[in-house]
Amino acid sequence: MRWDDIYVGGVAAFLGHKEDVHEALADGRYDAEEHEENDYLFVRVEDELTPADMAVRAAREALGRAGTPDGGVGLYLHAASTFQGLDHWTPGSYIQEQTAGGTAPALEVRQACNGAIMSLELAAAYLTAKPEPSSALITTGDRYNPPAYDRYRTDKNILLADGATALVLSRGREGVARLLSTATVGDTGHEALGRGTGGWQQSPGDAGLPILLRERKKEYLIGGGKIEDIIRTLTVRQQQAMDTALSDAGVTAADVARFVYPNIGRVAQDWEIRKAAGITEEQTTWAWGREVGHIAAGDQFAGLAHLLESGAVRPGDRVALAGVGSGYNFGWAVVEILRTPQWSTTAS
Repeated sequence: MRWDDIYVGGVAAFLGHKEDVHEALADGRYDAEEHEENDYLFVRVEDELTPADMAVRAAREALGRAGTPDGGVGLYLHAASTFQGLDHWTPGSYIQEQTAGGTAPALEVRQACNGAIMSLELAAAYLTAKPEPSSALITTGDRYNPPAYDRYRTDKNILLADGATALVLSRGREGVARLLSTATVGDTGHEALGRGTGGWQQSPGDAGLPILLRERKKEYLIGGGKIEDIIRTLTVRQQQAMDTALSDAGVTAADVARFVYPNIGRVAQDWEIRKAAGITEEQTTWAWGREVGHIAAGDQFAGLAHLLESGAVRPGDRVALAGVGSGYNFGWAVVEILRTPQWSTTAS
């Protein structure tokens, strides 16, 4: 979808402290062969704050950067995958109460690691449909702490990191960047890759902890899932979402200065596909991402915040954000940088 008069006012991230992956290698928590393949340097770990509280920290920063007053948010969207700090609870409303307040609706988006891009599209549509100019606050927040998760072993080729992000999207008020387009594509052909074949649970944790996503993938493959079909689907649908977003933005890959991909391991990154599109590793945020790990839906907003804070992008640059969520959902967004903000590094 092509968007007009939709702007990014502020974006920020709260990241856990850095844990050197060599420490995990030394004490046997991380497999040496996987480390060699995936090339991570650090993973972010938060020991105290809940995901919702991390999101509040990031949201306050983003709202301040955007100059959004109390009561100035017309929609709250919170994207998350993990336990947020309390059973049977609405973290979106808590984030609203702890930040700009007001009477806007607060909703949760459960699209796994594509939650931020999906939220961008939903928020842009909502703002466009409203008769008066308004703003939306989009947050993400996840924490992969034990016993529910083992950040080094729960999934394969991905180190699960703790962090939260926030982005303020507005109509009718220029910001640091303009949202040019978004594109989201769904394909449920391999939905069971994340579900496995072990059947349903009656309550969380029934299948044992930590959650082992890699075992569910093994179950699916043993049960007949074809790895070639999976790779083909992931490649085709991500390419479809990318082509649509670029076309709707009126640009080509060659017109994009930087690309923000999910912070998955090097062996899982589609480097050859990116090379075929003329995208170099230096154009991506991998050098930063390998010192963060995968913060679920937050990789895209955190990557954009990093580019702006570090001065890696300038006015006129286009930045493309890519997301993939299990199930599967594929998302892309293209923004154009309008000004260079004087922002210090976000809380971490």
